[in-house]
Amino acid sequence: MAKQKQKSSKHHERGLGLSIWLILIVIHGFIAGFATLSLMKEPEGPTREWLVIGLLIFTAAKVIAALGLWNWKKWGLNLYVIGVLGTMIVVLILTGWGVFYEAIPLLITGWVLRGKLDYFE
Repeated sequence: MAKQKQKSSKHHERGLGLSIWLILIVIHGFIAGFATLSLMKEPEGPTREWLVIGLLIFTAAKVIAALGLWNWKKWGLNLYVIGVLGTMIVVLILTGWGVFYEAIPLLITGWVLRGKLDYFE
């Protein structure tokens, strides 16, 4: 009889702090997106429309990434970094400032997840 490999059913605890932080990432994504839309200055015309669409896509990516991070998925971590970097570029173009309110949560996420990278599947 062939032996069947069983997946290790390790369930890594998130803890209260990380759980709250992941919820705050989602809330921050929505608030930051709306703040950017209300503060945007340049450019006018069709380029602006594409940048707004890009902003909405990157905001959705950060929300989906938080769900992946909740379940300890590597793609969630990668998607979060891509979403933040993309949002930073779009925000810089649309408002001319404001990239720090995107960079700070990324740095905090890195600090919160330090030592837990081996939990990710």
